[in-house]
Amino acid sequence: MRQISNSSPSVKAGVNHKARTGGFTIIETLLAIVIFLTFAGIATYSLTQGLRGKRSQQTYLELQQNLRTALQQITQDIRLSSKVGPWNEPTTGCSHPNDACSLSNKIALLVTTGRYTAIAEPPGSSYNNSVETGVCDATGFRTGDMVLIDNSGSFDIVKLTGVQRQRNKSQPCSSGPTPNRDKLQHNNDKISGTWQPNSYAYNIQIVTYRLMQDPIDRNRKVLYRRTGLNGRPGPYSGIVAFDVDSIKFSYGVPVNPSAANTSIQKLRFFNNLSQAAAALGSGYTDNPRGSGTYVGRLVRAIRVTLTGTTPKPLRTGGARGKYEVNETVDLR
Repeated sequence: MRQISNSSPSVKAGVNHKARTGGFTIIETLLAIVIFLTFAGIATYSLTQGLRGKRSQQTYLELQQNLRTALQQITQDIRLSSKVGPWNEPTTGCSHPNDACSLSNKIALLVTTGRYTAIAEPPGSSYNNSVETGVCDATGFRTGDMVLIDNSGSFDIVKLTGVQRQRNKSQPCSSGPTPNRDKLQHNNDKISGTWQPNSYAYNIQIVTYRLMQDPIDRNRKVLYRRTGLNGRPGPYSGIVAFDVDSIKFSYGVPVNPSAANTSIQKLRFFNNLSQAAAALGSGYTDNPRGSGTYVGRLVRAIRVTLTGTTPKPLRTGGARGKYEVNETVDLR
């Protein structure tokens, strides 16, 4: 009896020890797998959301950078056109995309290249269908250049067909009976009028900004910068920014246009130059070649607004990101 009593507890203890040390039960194993998969799922979801958020942020930052760069380019061209202000060709109807007109959804600018010279023609003398213009210094002007002839407020744009450098630079520029001057030839662009004192010829580039369809995605729009008039686009034409939805310009004209340019003036903004000319009344025109004061020269500031959206939603199933930039550019 003692042997049975002594051995029985020993056997039971051995069995229990084996059950605890032989491995995990099925329930324990399944529970461990569930816990592992749960944490793995949480980690994967967090990583995926983080990557999506990073891509969304990068897409939004790219849109911001595109619009800001485009605004900087427009601002630079506007400031380089401050001699004349925004350009307008209402005689074309302003209906064709390539028309050099300044409206609410497009702008045309005569951007100066920095090269200019005084007109060397006798003040008071008339010229009719003239194909050449005497100047004091044609250095820097080349055949094919676009030139703005500013006859004391009356403008003509000509394309040079030739340049004659005839002036003796050791002597003063003269337009008298024995002129000492160079000549700019513009055989295809005849001009007429009466020469006034303080007239100049400016080497220019005609720049137009407008929206056009994205050449790859027809449902999207791009901001396009075009140089030249009609025909094929000139040099440095091209897309400035992608994913631009709208572009808006407004033109600030002094409430009192007869006030001195140096005085502080209150401005009234118009959606186009035709509205400005109509508001100012008789004696003002939106045509730089028309009779009266051209309102483009009165513009003191131009407001520019660009809006765009990201090409894809910022998050899966979400909305596209929108961004807007604007600036008021002072011309004088």
